[in-house]
Amino acid sequence: MATDDERRPDPDALLRQTVRREARGALRIFLGAAPGVGKTYAMLCAARERVAAGEDVVIGIVESHGRAETEALCEGMVRLPLARMTHHGRTFEEFDPDAALARRPAILLVDELAHRNIPGSRHPRRYQDIEELLDAGIDVWTTVNVQHLESLNDAVARITGVRMRETVPDALLERARDVSLVDLTPDELLKRLRQGKVYVPEQARAAMEGYFSEPNLNALRELALQTMAERVDSDVRDAMGASGETGPWPVRPHLLVALSGGSEDAALVRAAHRLAERRRAAWRAVYVDRGHDDPERRLAVENAFAQVNRLGGETRRLYGYDRLQELLDYARQHNVTTLVVGRSRPSGWRLWRRPLARRLLTSGGAFDLVVVAETERRPRWRARHRFSPGSWTAGIVALGATLAALGLALSVQNWFSLADLSLLFLGAVLISALLAGTGAAMCSALLGSLAFNFFFTEPKLTLVMVERDQILTVVFFLAVAVAVGQLAGRGRRRLLALRESRDQTHRLLAYVQSLAVATDGDSVRQVGLKTLEQWLHVPVAFLERQAGAEGVRVSQAEPPATRLPEAALLAAAWSWQHAKPSGQGTDTLSGQGWRLLPLKEHGHVLGIVALNLEQREALLSPEEEALLATLLSQLAMALERTRLVADLGAARLSEENERLRSALLASVSHDLRTPLASIIGSASTLRELEAQLTETDRYELLDGILGESERLNRYIQNLLDMTRLGHGTLKIERDWVALDDLIAAAIKRLGPQLEGHELVCSWPDDLPLLYVHPALIEQAFVNILDNAARFSPVHGRLTIVAGMESDWLWLRVIDQGPGIPADLRERVFDMFFTGGEGDRGRHGSGLGLAICRGMIGAHGGQIRALVSPTGEGTCIEIRLPLESNTMEAGDG
Repeated sequence: MATDDERRPDPDALLRQTVRREARGALRIFLGAAPGVGKTYAMLCAARERVAAGEDVVIGIVESHGRAETEALCEGMVRLPLARMTHHGRTFEEFDPDAALARRPAILLVDELAHRNIPGSRHPRRYQDIEELLDAGIDVWTTVNVQHLESLNDAVARITGVRMRETVPDALLERARDVSLVDLTPDELLKRLRQGKVYVPEQARAAMEGYFSEPNLNALRELALQTMAERVDSDVRDAMGASGETGPWPVRPHLLVALSGGSEDAALVRAAHRLAERRRAAWRAVYVDRGHDDPERRLAVENAFAQVNRLGGETRRLYGYDRLQELLDYARQHNVTTLVVGRSRPSGWRLWRRPLARRLLTSGGAFDLVVVAETERRPRWRARHRFSPGSWTAGIVALGATLAALGLALSVQNWFSLADLSLLFLGAVLISALLAGTGAAMCSALLGSLAFNFFFTEPKLTLVMVERDQILTVVFFLAVAVAVGQLAGRGRRRLLALRESRDQTHRLLAYVQSLAVATDGDSVRQVGLKTLEQWLHVPVAFLERQAGAEGVRVSQAEPPATRLPEAALLAAAWSWQHAKPSGQGTDTLSGQGWRLLPLKEHGHVLGIVALNLEQREALLSPEEEALLATLLSQLAMALERTRLVADLGAARLSEENERLRSALLASVSHDLRTPLASIIGSASTLRELEAQLTETDRYELLDGILGESERLNRYIQNLLDMTRLGHGTLKIERDWVALDDLIAAAIKRLGPQLEGHELVCSWPDDLPLLYVHPALIEQAFVNILDNAARFSPVHGRLTIVAGMESDWLWLRVIDQGPGIPADLRERVFDMFFTGGEGDRGRHGSGLGLAICRGMIGAHGGQIRALVSPTGEGTCIEIRLPLESNTMEAGDG
């Protein structure tokens, strides 16, 4: 019968149930094996039942795909308006999360969880819209097919030959309060396809020949059933833990194999795998680490864990002193129905130790117990290892502590009783345990009992004892010393293990933090190689394949002069091709000193890490192997992160280039055609009506041709300047020039454009010369003045003021135009930005101020848009460095 402690609810299970039950927004998922099984239909049927019960159910979006029965279920239900989005000239209708947040229904129906939103939407994926609604406290019902779950993406690709691009995180399935499986047999689904209820007839025929083949549908259906079974199994375990039920409940077979760290584990794992296959059960292997395993046993456990992983099982290392209790607790917590153990070795001289299988039988566990027979007979008495240097050290510590206790006891024996003197030897046992472990403590206890008997019990200087109380004192001393030594040694082992774990955790944390702040692949590789070289004390290299090349080459190494022999390079090429380790310590090309380890992420090889293990005196220990796997895993994730960031940057650059191209084409179509049309019109008028035109008319037409030609020339010059700035080919040829000359030249070039405007110029006469490229700065002034003139009203005032502040010369151009809103004052310097309001409105191409920023920036200067001092219009301020700053900035 279960005790009160065993029936105590599991806090973790209670927390999971509470989070699901009391979450602000609840998620319900209708899960299907493939399109057409009826997920949306089932969701709408359940929704109509809730509507009939008086609940506020609203349709956010339902993808009916033209199915009449689905549209019929939507009739009479409240529907949110869809958002209209434009992409590549086409208009699409998308789910509107803002409308849902404003309406806040009790239940919102949002079909197709894995849908990818149109670019320009708030979130790129629909499941992110749903997460926002859930966080806002709105219950959401949605649908998804099993092939869209991220963890099953590779499995679905192997089954169907099609890799799904639209995947959703498995965390959403775990977050869902309810998951409903919508199942349909492959025959019924194929029948619906033939009837045109899933796709139109032409698409249906192609689907049945490819993705919707009967073998594919059967496999997808099994995946959906397995996913649902895992979810139900998780719910059962949480319910058991929350209610304090110890279990196991035989609702789904779970097999647990208990490893011992001996040679019999390999056969035990194979037997457990065969049993799990026959029962179609989930299985895992556990090992109870009691803190005093030798390297040989740790290596055996790691090999057994690797074998379990190869056979498709899971592994877990438990920590505790009582192997039996740890296994029982784990079996109850994970609803284990079958426990598999090996036949225990006879205990030799320790006759009180019962085999694990017998102790499990008497424990009363509610699971089947399977005892696997040995494949070969093992001896009753195990050979003991020879003393290692550590063992001699323990003996020396025990002897020294005992001699110190003996000397102290001999010096004070006249003042203390026999029982008091025994405490000195007990102290020696404690000191030995703390300094050298349990072995030293046991040795000290034995030496102390002999010394205590020989020197302090009557008759002295013999091992004979004649007085009963002295016999009891020595016996009790030995018993207490053994118990205290065991406890102190065990505490020391745990302390050392905790200290080592803490140090390793701190080092791993520093390693992960270094990887996190690395911004590119080279920095990430440098951090990884340096860490591996420092921890393993061997040369390390990183190899990768160049585009178009067949082999691999060393791209980085620690130390930098490290070179790989030809045999290692061939092994690295093999590892790259097969995505498997090779070299020393592996099953492939192991006759060399290098080990080649591929870094993989999502099935893609990111590079090869090469370790020169030949320089080590000893093989890697199991702890070092596990540490190496952790370091490489973190390195692979960091490299994948930098690759994804680079891909995202390239995608954004491509999108920006596409936007600029579109803007440029639109600008060219207007800003080139407008002056060309005017020139062509004026020229054709001169040619066809020359005899009828007066001298004044001909002059006006020629003047118009000249003005439009100059306008066209300025526009083309802007395009050329911006191209040179973008490619970094704009050469700065500096010379000394006065500000008066630059302003005068700019005003002269803009003579026709400045007609009708009042021009006010004001600056001190003693302004220093500027060391700049005169033509570029003049062009910048031309662009700014032209911009101010075009947006100022007729007969408006243009003010140019300048001055000096510290080592900078500033110049401001102030107009009386409509002004620039505060949120656009920075964006007006972007290429092709024509905000539609203020000083960049419908005029121009959006290049003038962008070119100004590039030209001024090339001189180490600054340009910004400010509010006019009078509060009317816009003030464009330029700041250029004077000689001292200019010399520091260089010549660009």
